[in-house]
Amino acid sequence: MTEKDFRKLVTDLEILNTEKQELLNRLEQLKVNLTKNPHKHYQILDVVKGGSWAKGTMLNDTDEIDVIVVVEALDSIPFAIKNYYILNAIENDIIESYPNINKLSNITRNVSRNIISFEENNFKINLQICYQDNNFPYALREKQIMFVELANRDYTYFRNTMKIIKYYRDEQNINISGYILEIMLYYSLNEYFKDNRYEDYLNGFIKTIDEFIKGARIEVSPDIYQKLEVLPVNNNLKKPYTVLDVADPSNNLTDNVNEITIGEYRKLKKALAKLIDNKVNVLNSSSVVVLNINPTPIKDTNEFSWSYKIENSELANNGGSYQNTEEELLSAMYKALYKGLRAIVDNNLNRKNIEVVCKKQNILKINNVSKENISRIKNIEAYIENNGLIIKYR
Repeated sequence: MTEKDFRKLVTDLEILNTEKQELLNRLEQLKVNLTKNPHKHYQILDVVKGGSWAKGTMLNDTDEIDVIVVVEALDSIPFAIKNYYILNAIENDIIESYPNINKLSNITRNVSRNIISFEENNFKINLQICYQDNNFPYALREKQIMFVELANRDYTYFRNTMKIIKYYRDEQNINISGYILEIMLYYSLNEYFKDNRYEDYLNGFIKTIDEFIKGARIEVSPDIYQKLEVLPVNNNLKKPYTVLDVADPSNNLTDNVNEITIGEYRKLKKALAKLIDNKVNVLNSSSVVVLNINPTPIKDTNEFSWSYKIENSELANNGGSYQNTEEELLSAMYKALYKGLRAIVDNNLNRKNIEVVCKKQNILKINNVSKENISRIKNIEAYIENNGLIIKYR
């Protein structure tokens, strides 16, 4: 890809204003739902953006957000007991407020990270329950968010490059946290920065993946620790793979990486290297690209996954779990259409005419769809217009 291509990709990955408003509406409604019932053992001090949403690295067409819930316990019982009570109470408030949560798999709890996740109409919300003391402290989350702001001041393409990396991570179904990737990107810029060019940023990042795989200790610079008022760790950790937490350098974020899971990093390196090599993927001499977006059944269930397949090529992907209902199957097709069109553009096939295979014909013209799908339609239409795509349905 050329620098012009990278800049266009970044523009395409930006969240639309309609999406931003939808997300803010969700956050405001969540605040109301979590604070409407008074609890004598705790109070909620704040409900704020978290993760990539707060850091400004969220991708458009998102169906998942992170939210931080700042809690103050009002009694002095042991933390494990009061935290258990608080998590239960928050879960009960969620179930009461969101009637679409009708099965256990719609709401889950990550005990080690103190996160409650729930799904509503195929949209996932992760609640990070934090406190203002030493147990799951909110201060750590603030420092992690502030780190990205500082990194972007030092390197003006930092956030945008993170969006590119995360986009290809998601396209390849790679399981690496965005926080680890942020630290690796900053390390790479400290080591290899030459110029404000996306190719330069990504070249350095690829070199850092190689260093990480070979056992190098990946962490941010001393001045970042100083600005965040964090004490660096001076001892040499004897770990095969090491990426140190910016907010708590005693925490190695890659303790769970082993010889099997390291393949995820190699896979990401391969995907990004292909961009820099600027290879063009030509299907054949045909002037038409055929994109099939019909959902695929999930084995042994009555559910479907979104799925796209570009015929006569290896370009295909699928994921998610959707109920066998009209609205949810439409959601799966909108998801597949957007991702399939992106794959066409990313592989330089957008000069060809595009034929979309879909049981619903032109799904962008369907009326009476949910608010979430209206937002998806607007996003897809904007992408089609911005890239000058010529589409027919069959």
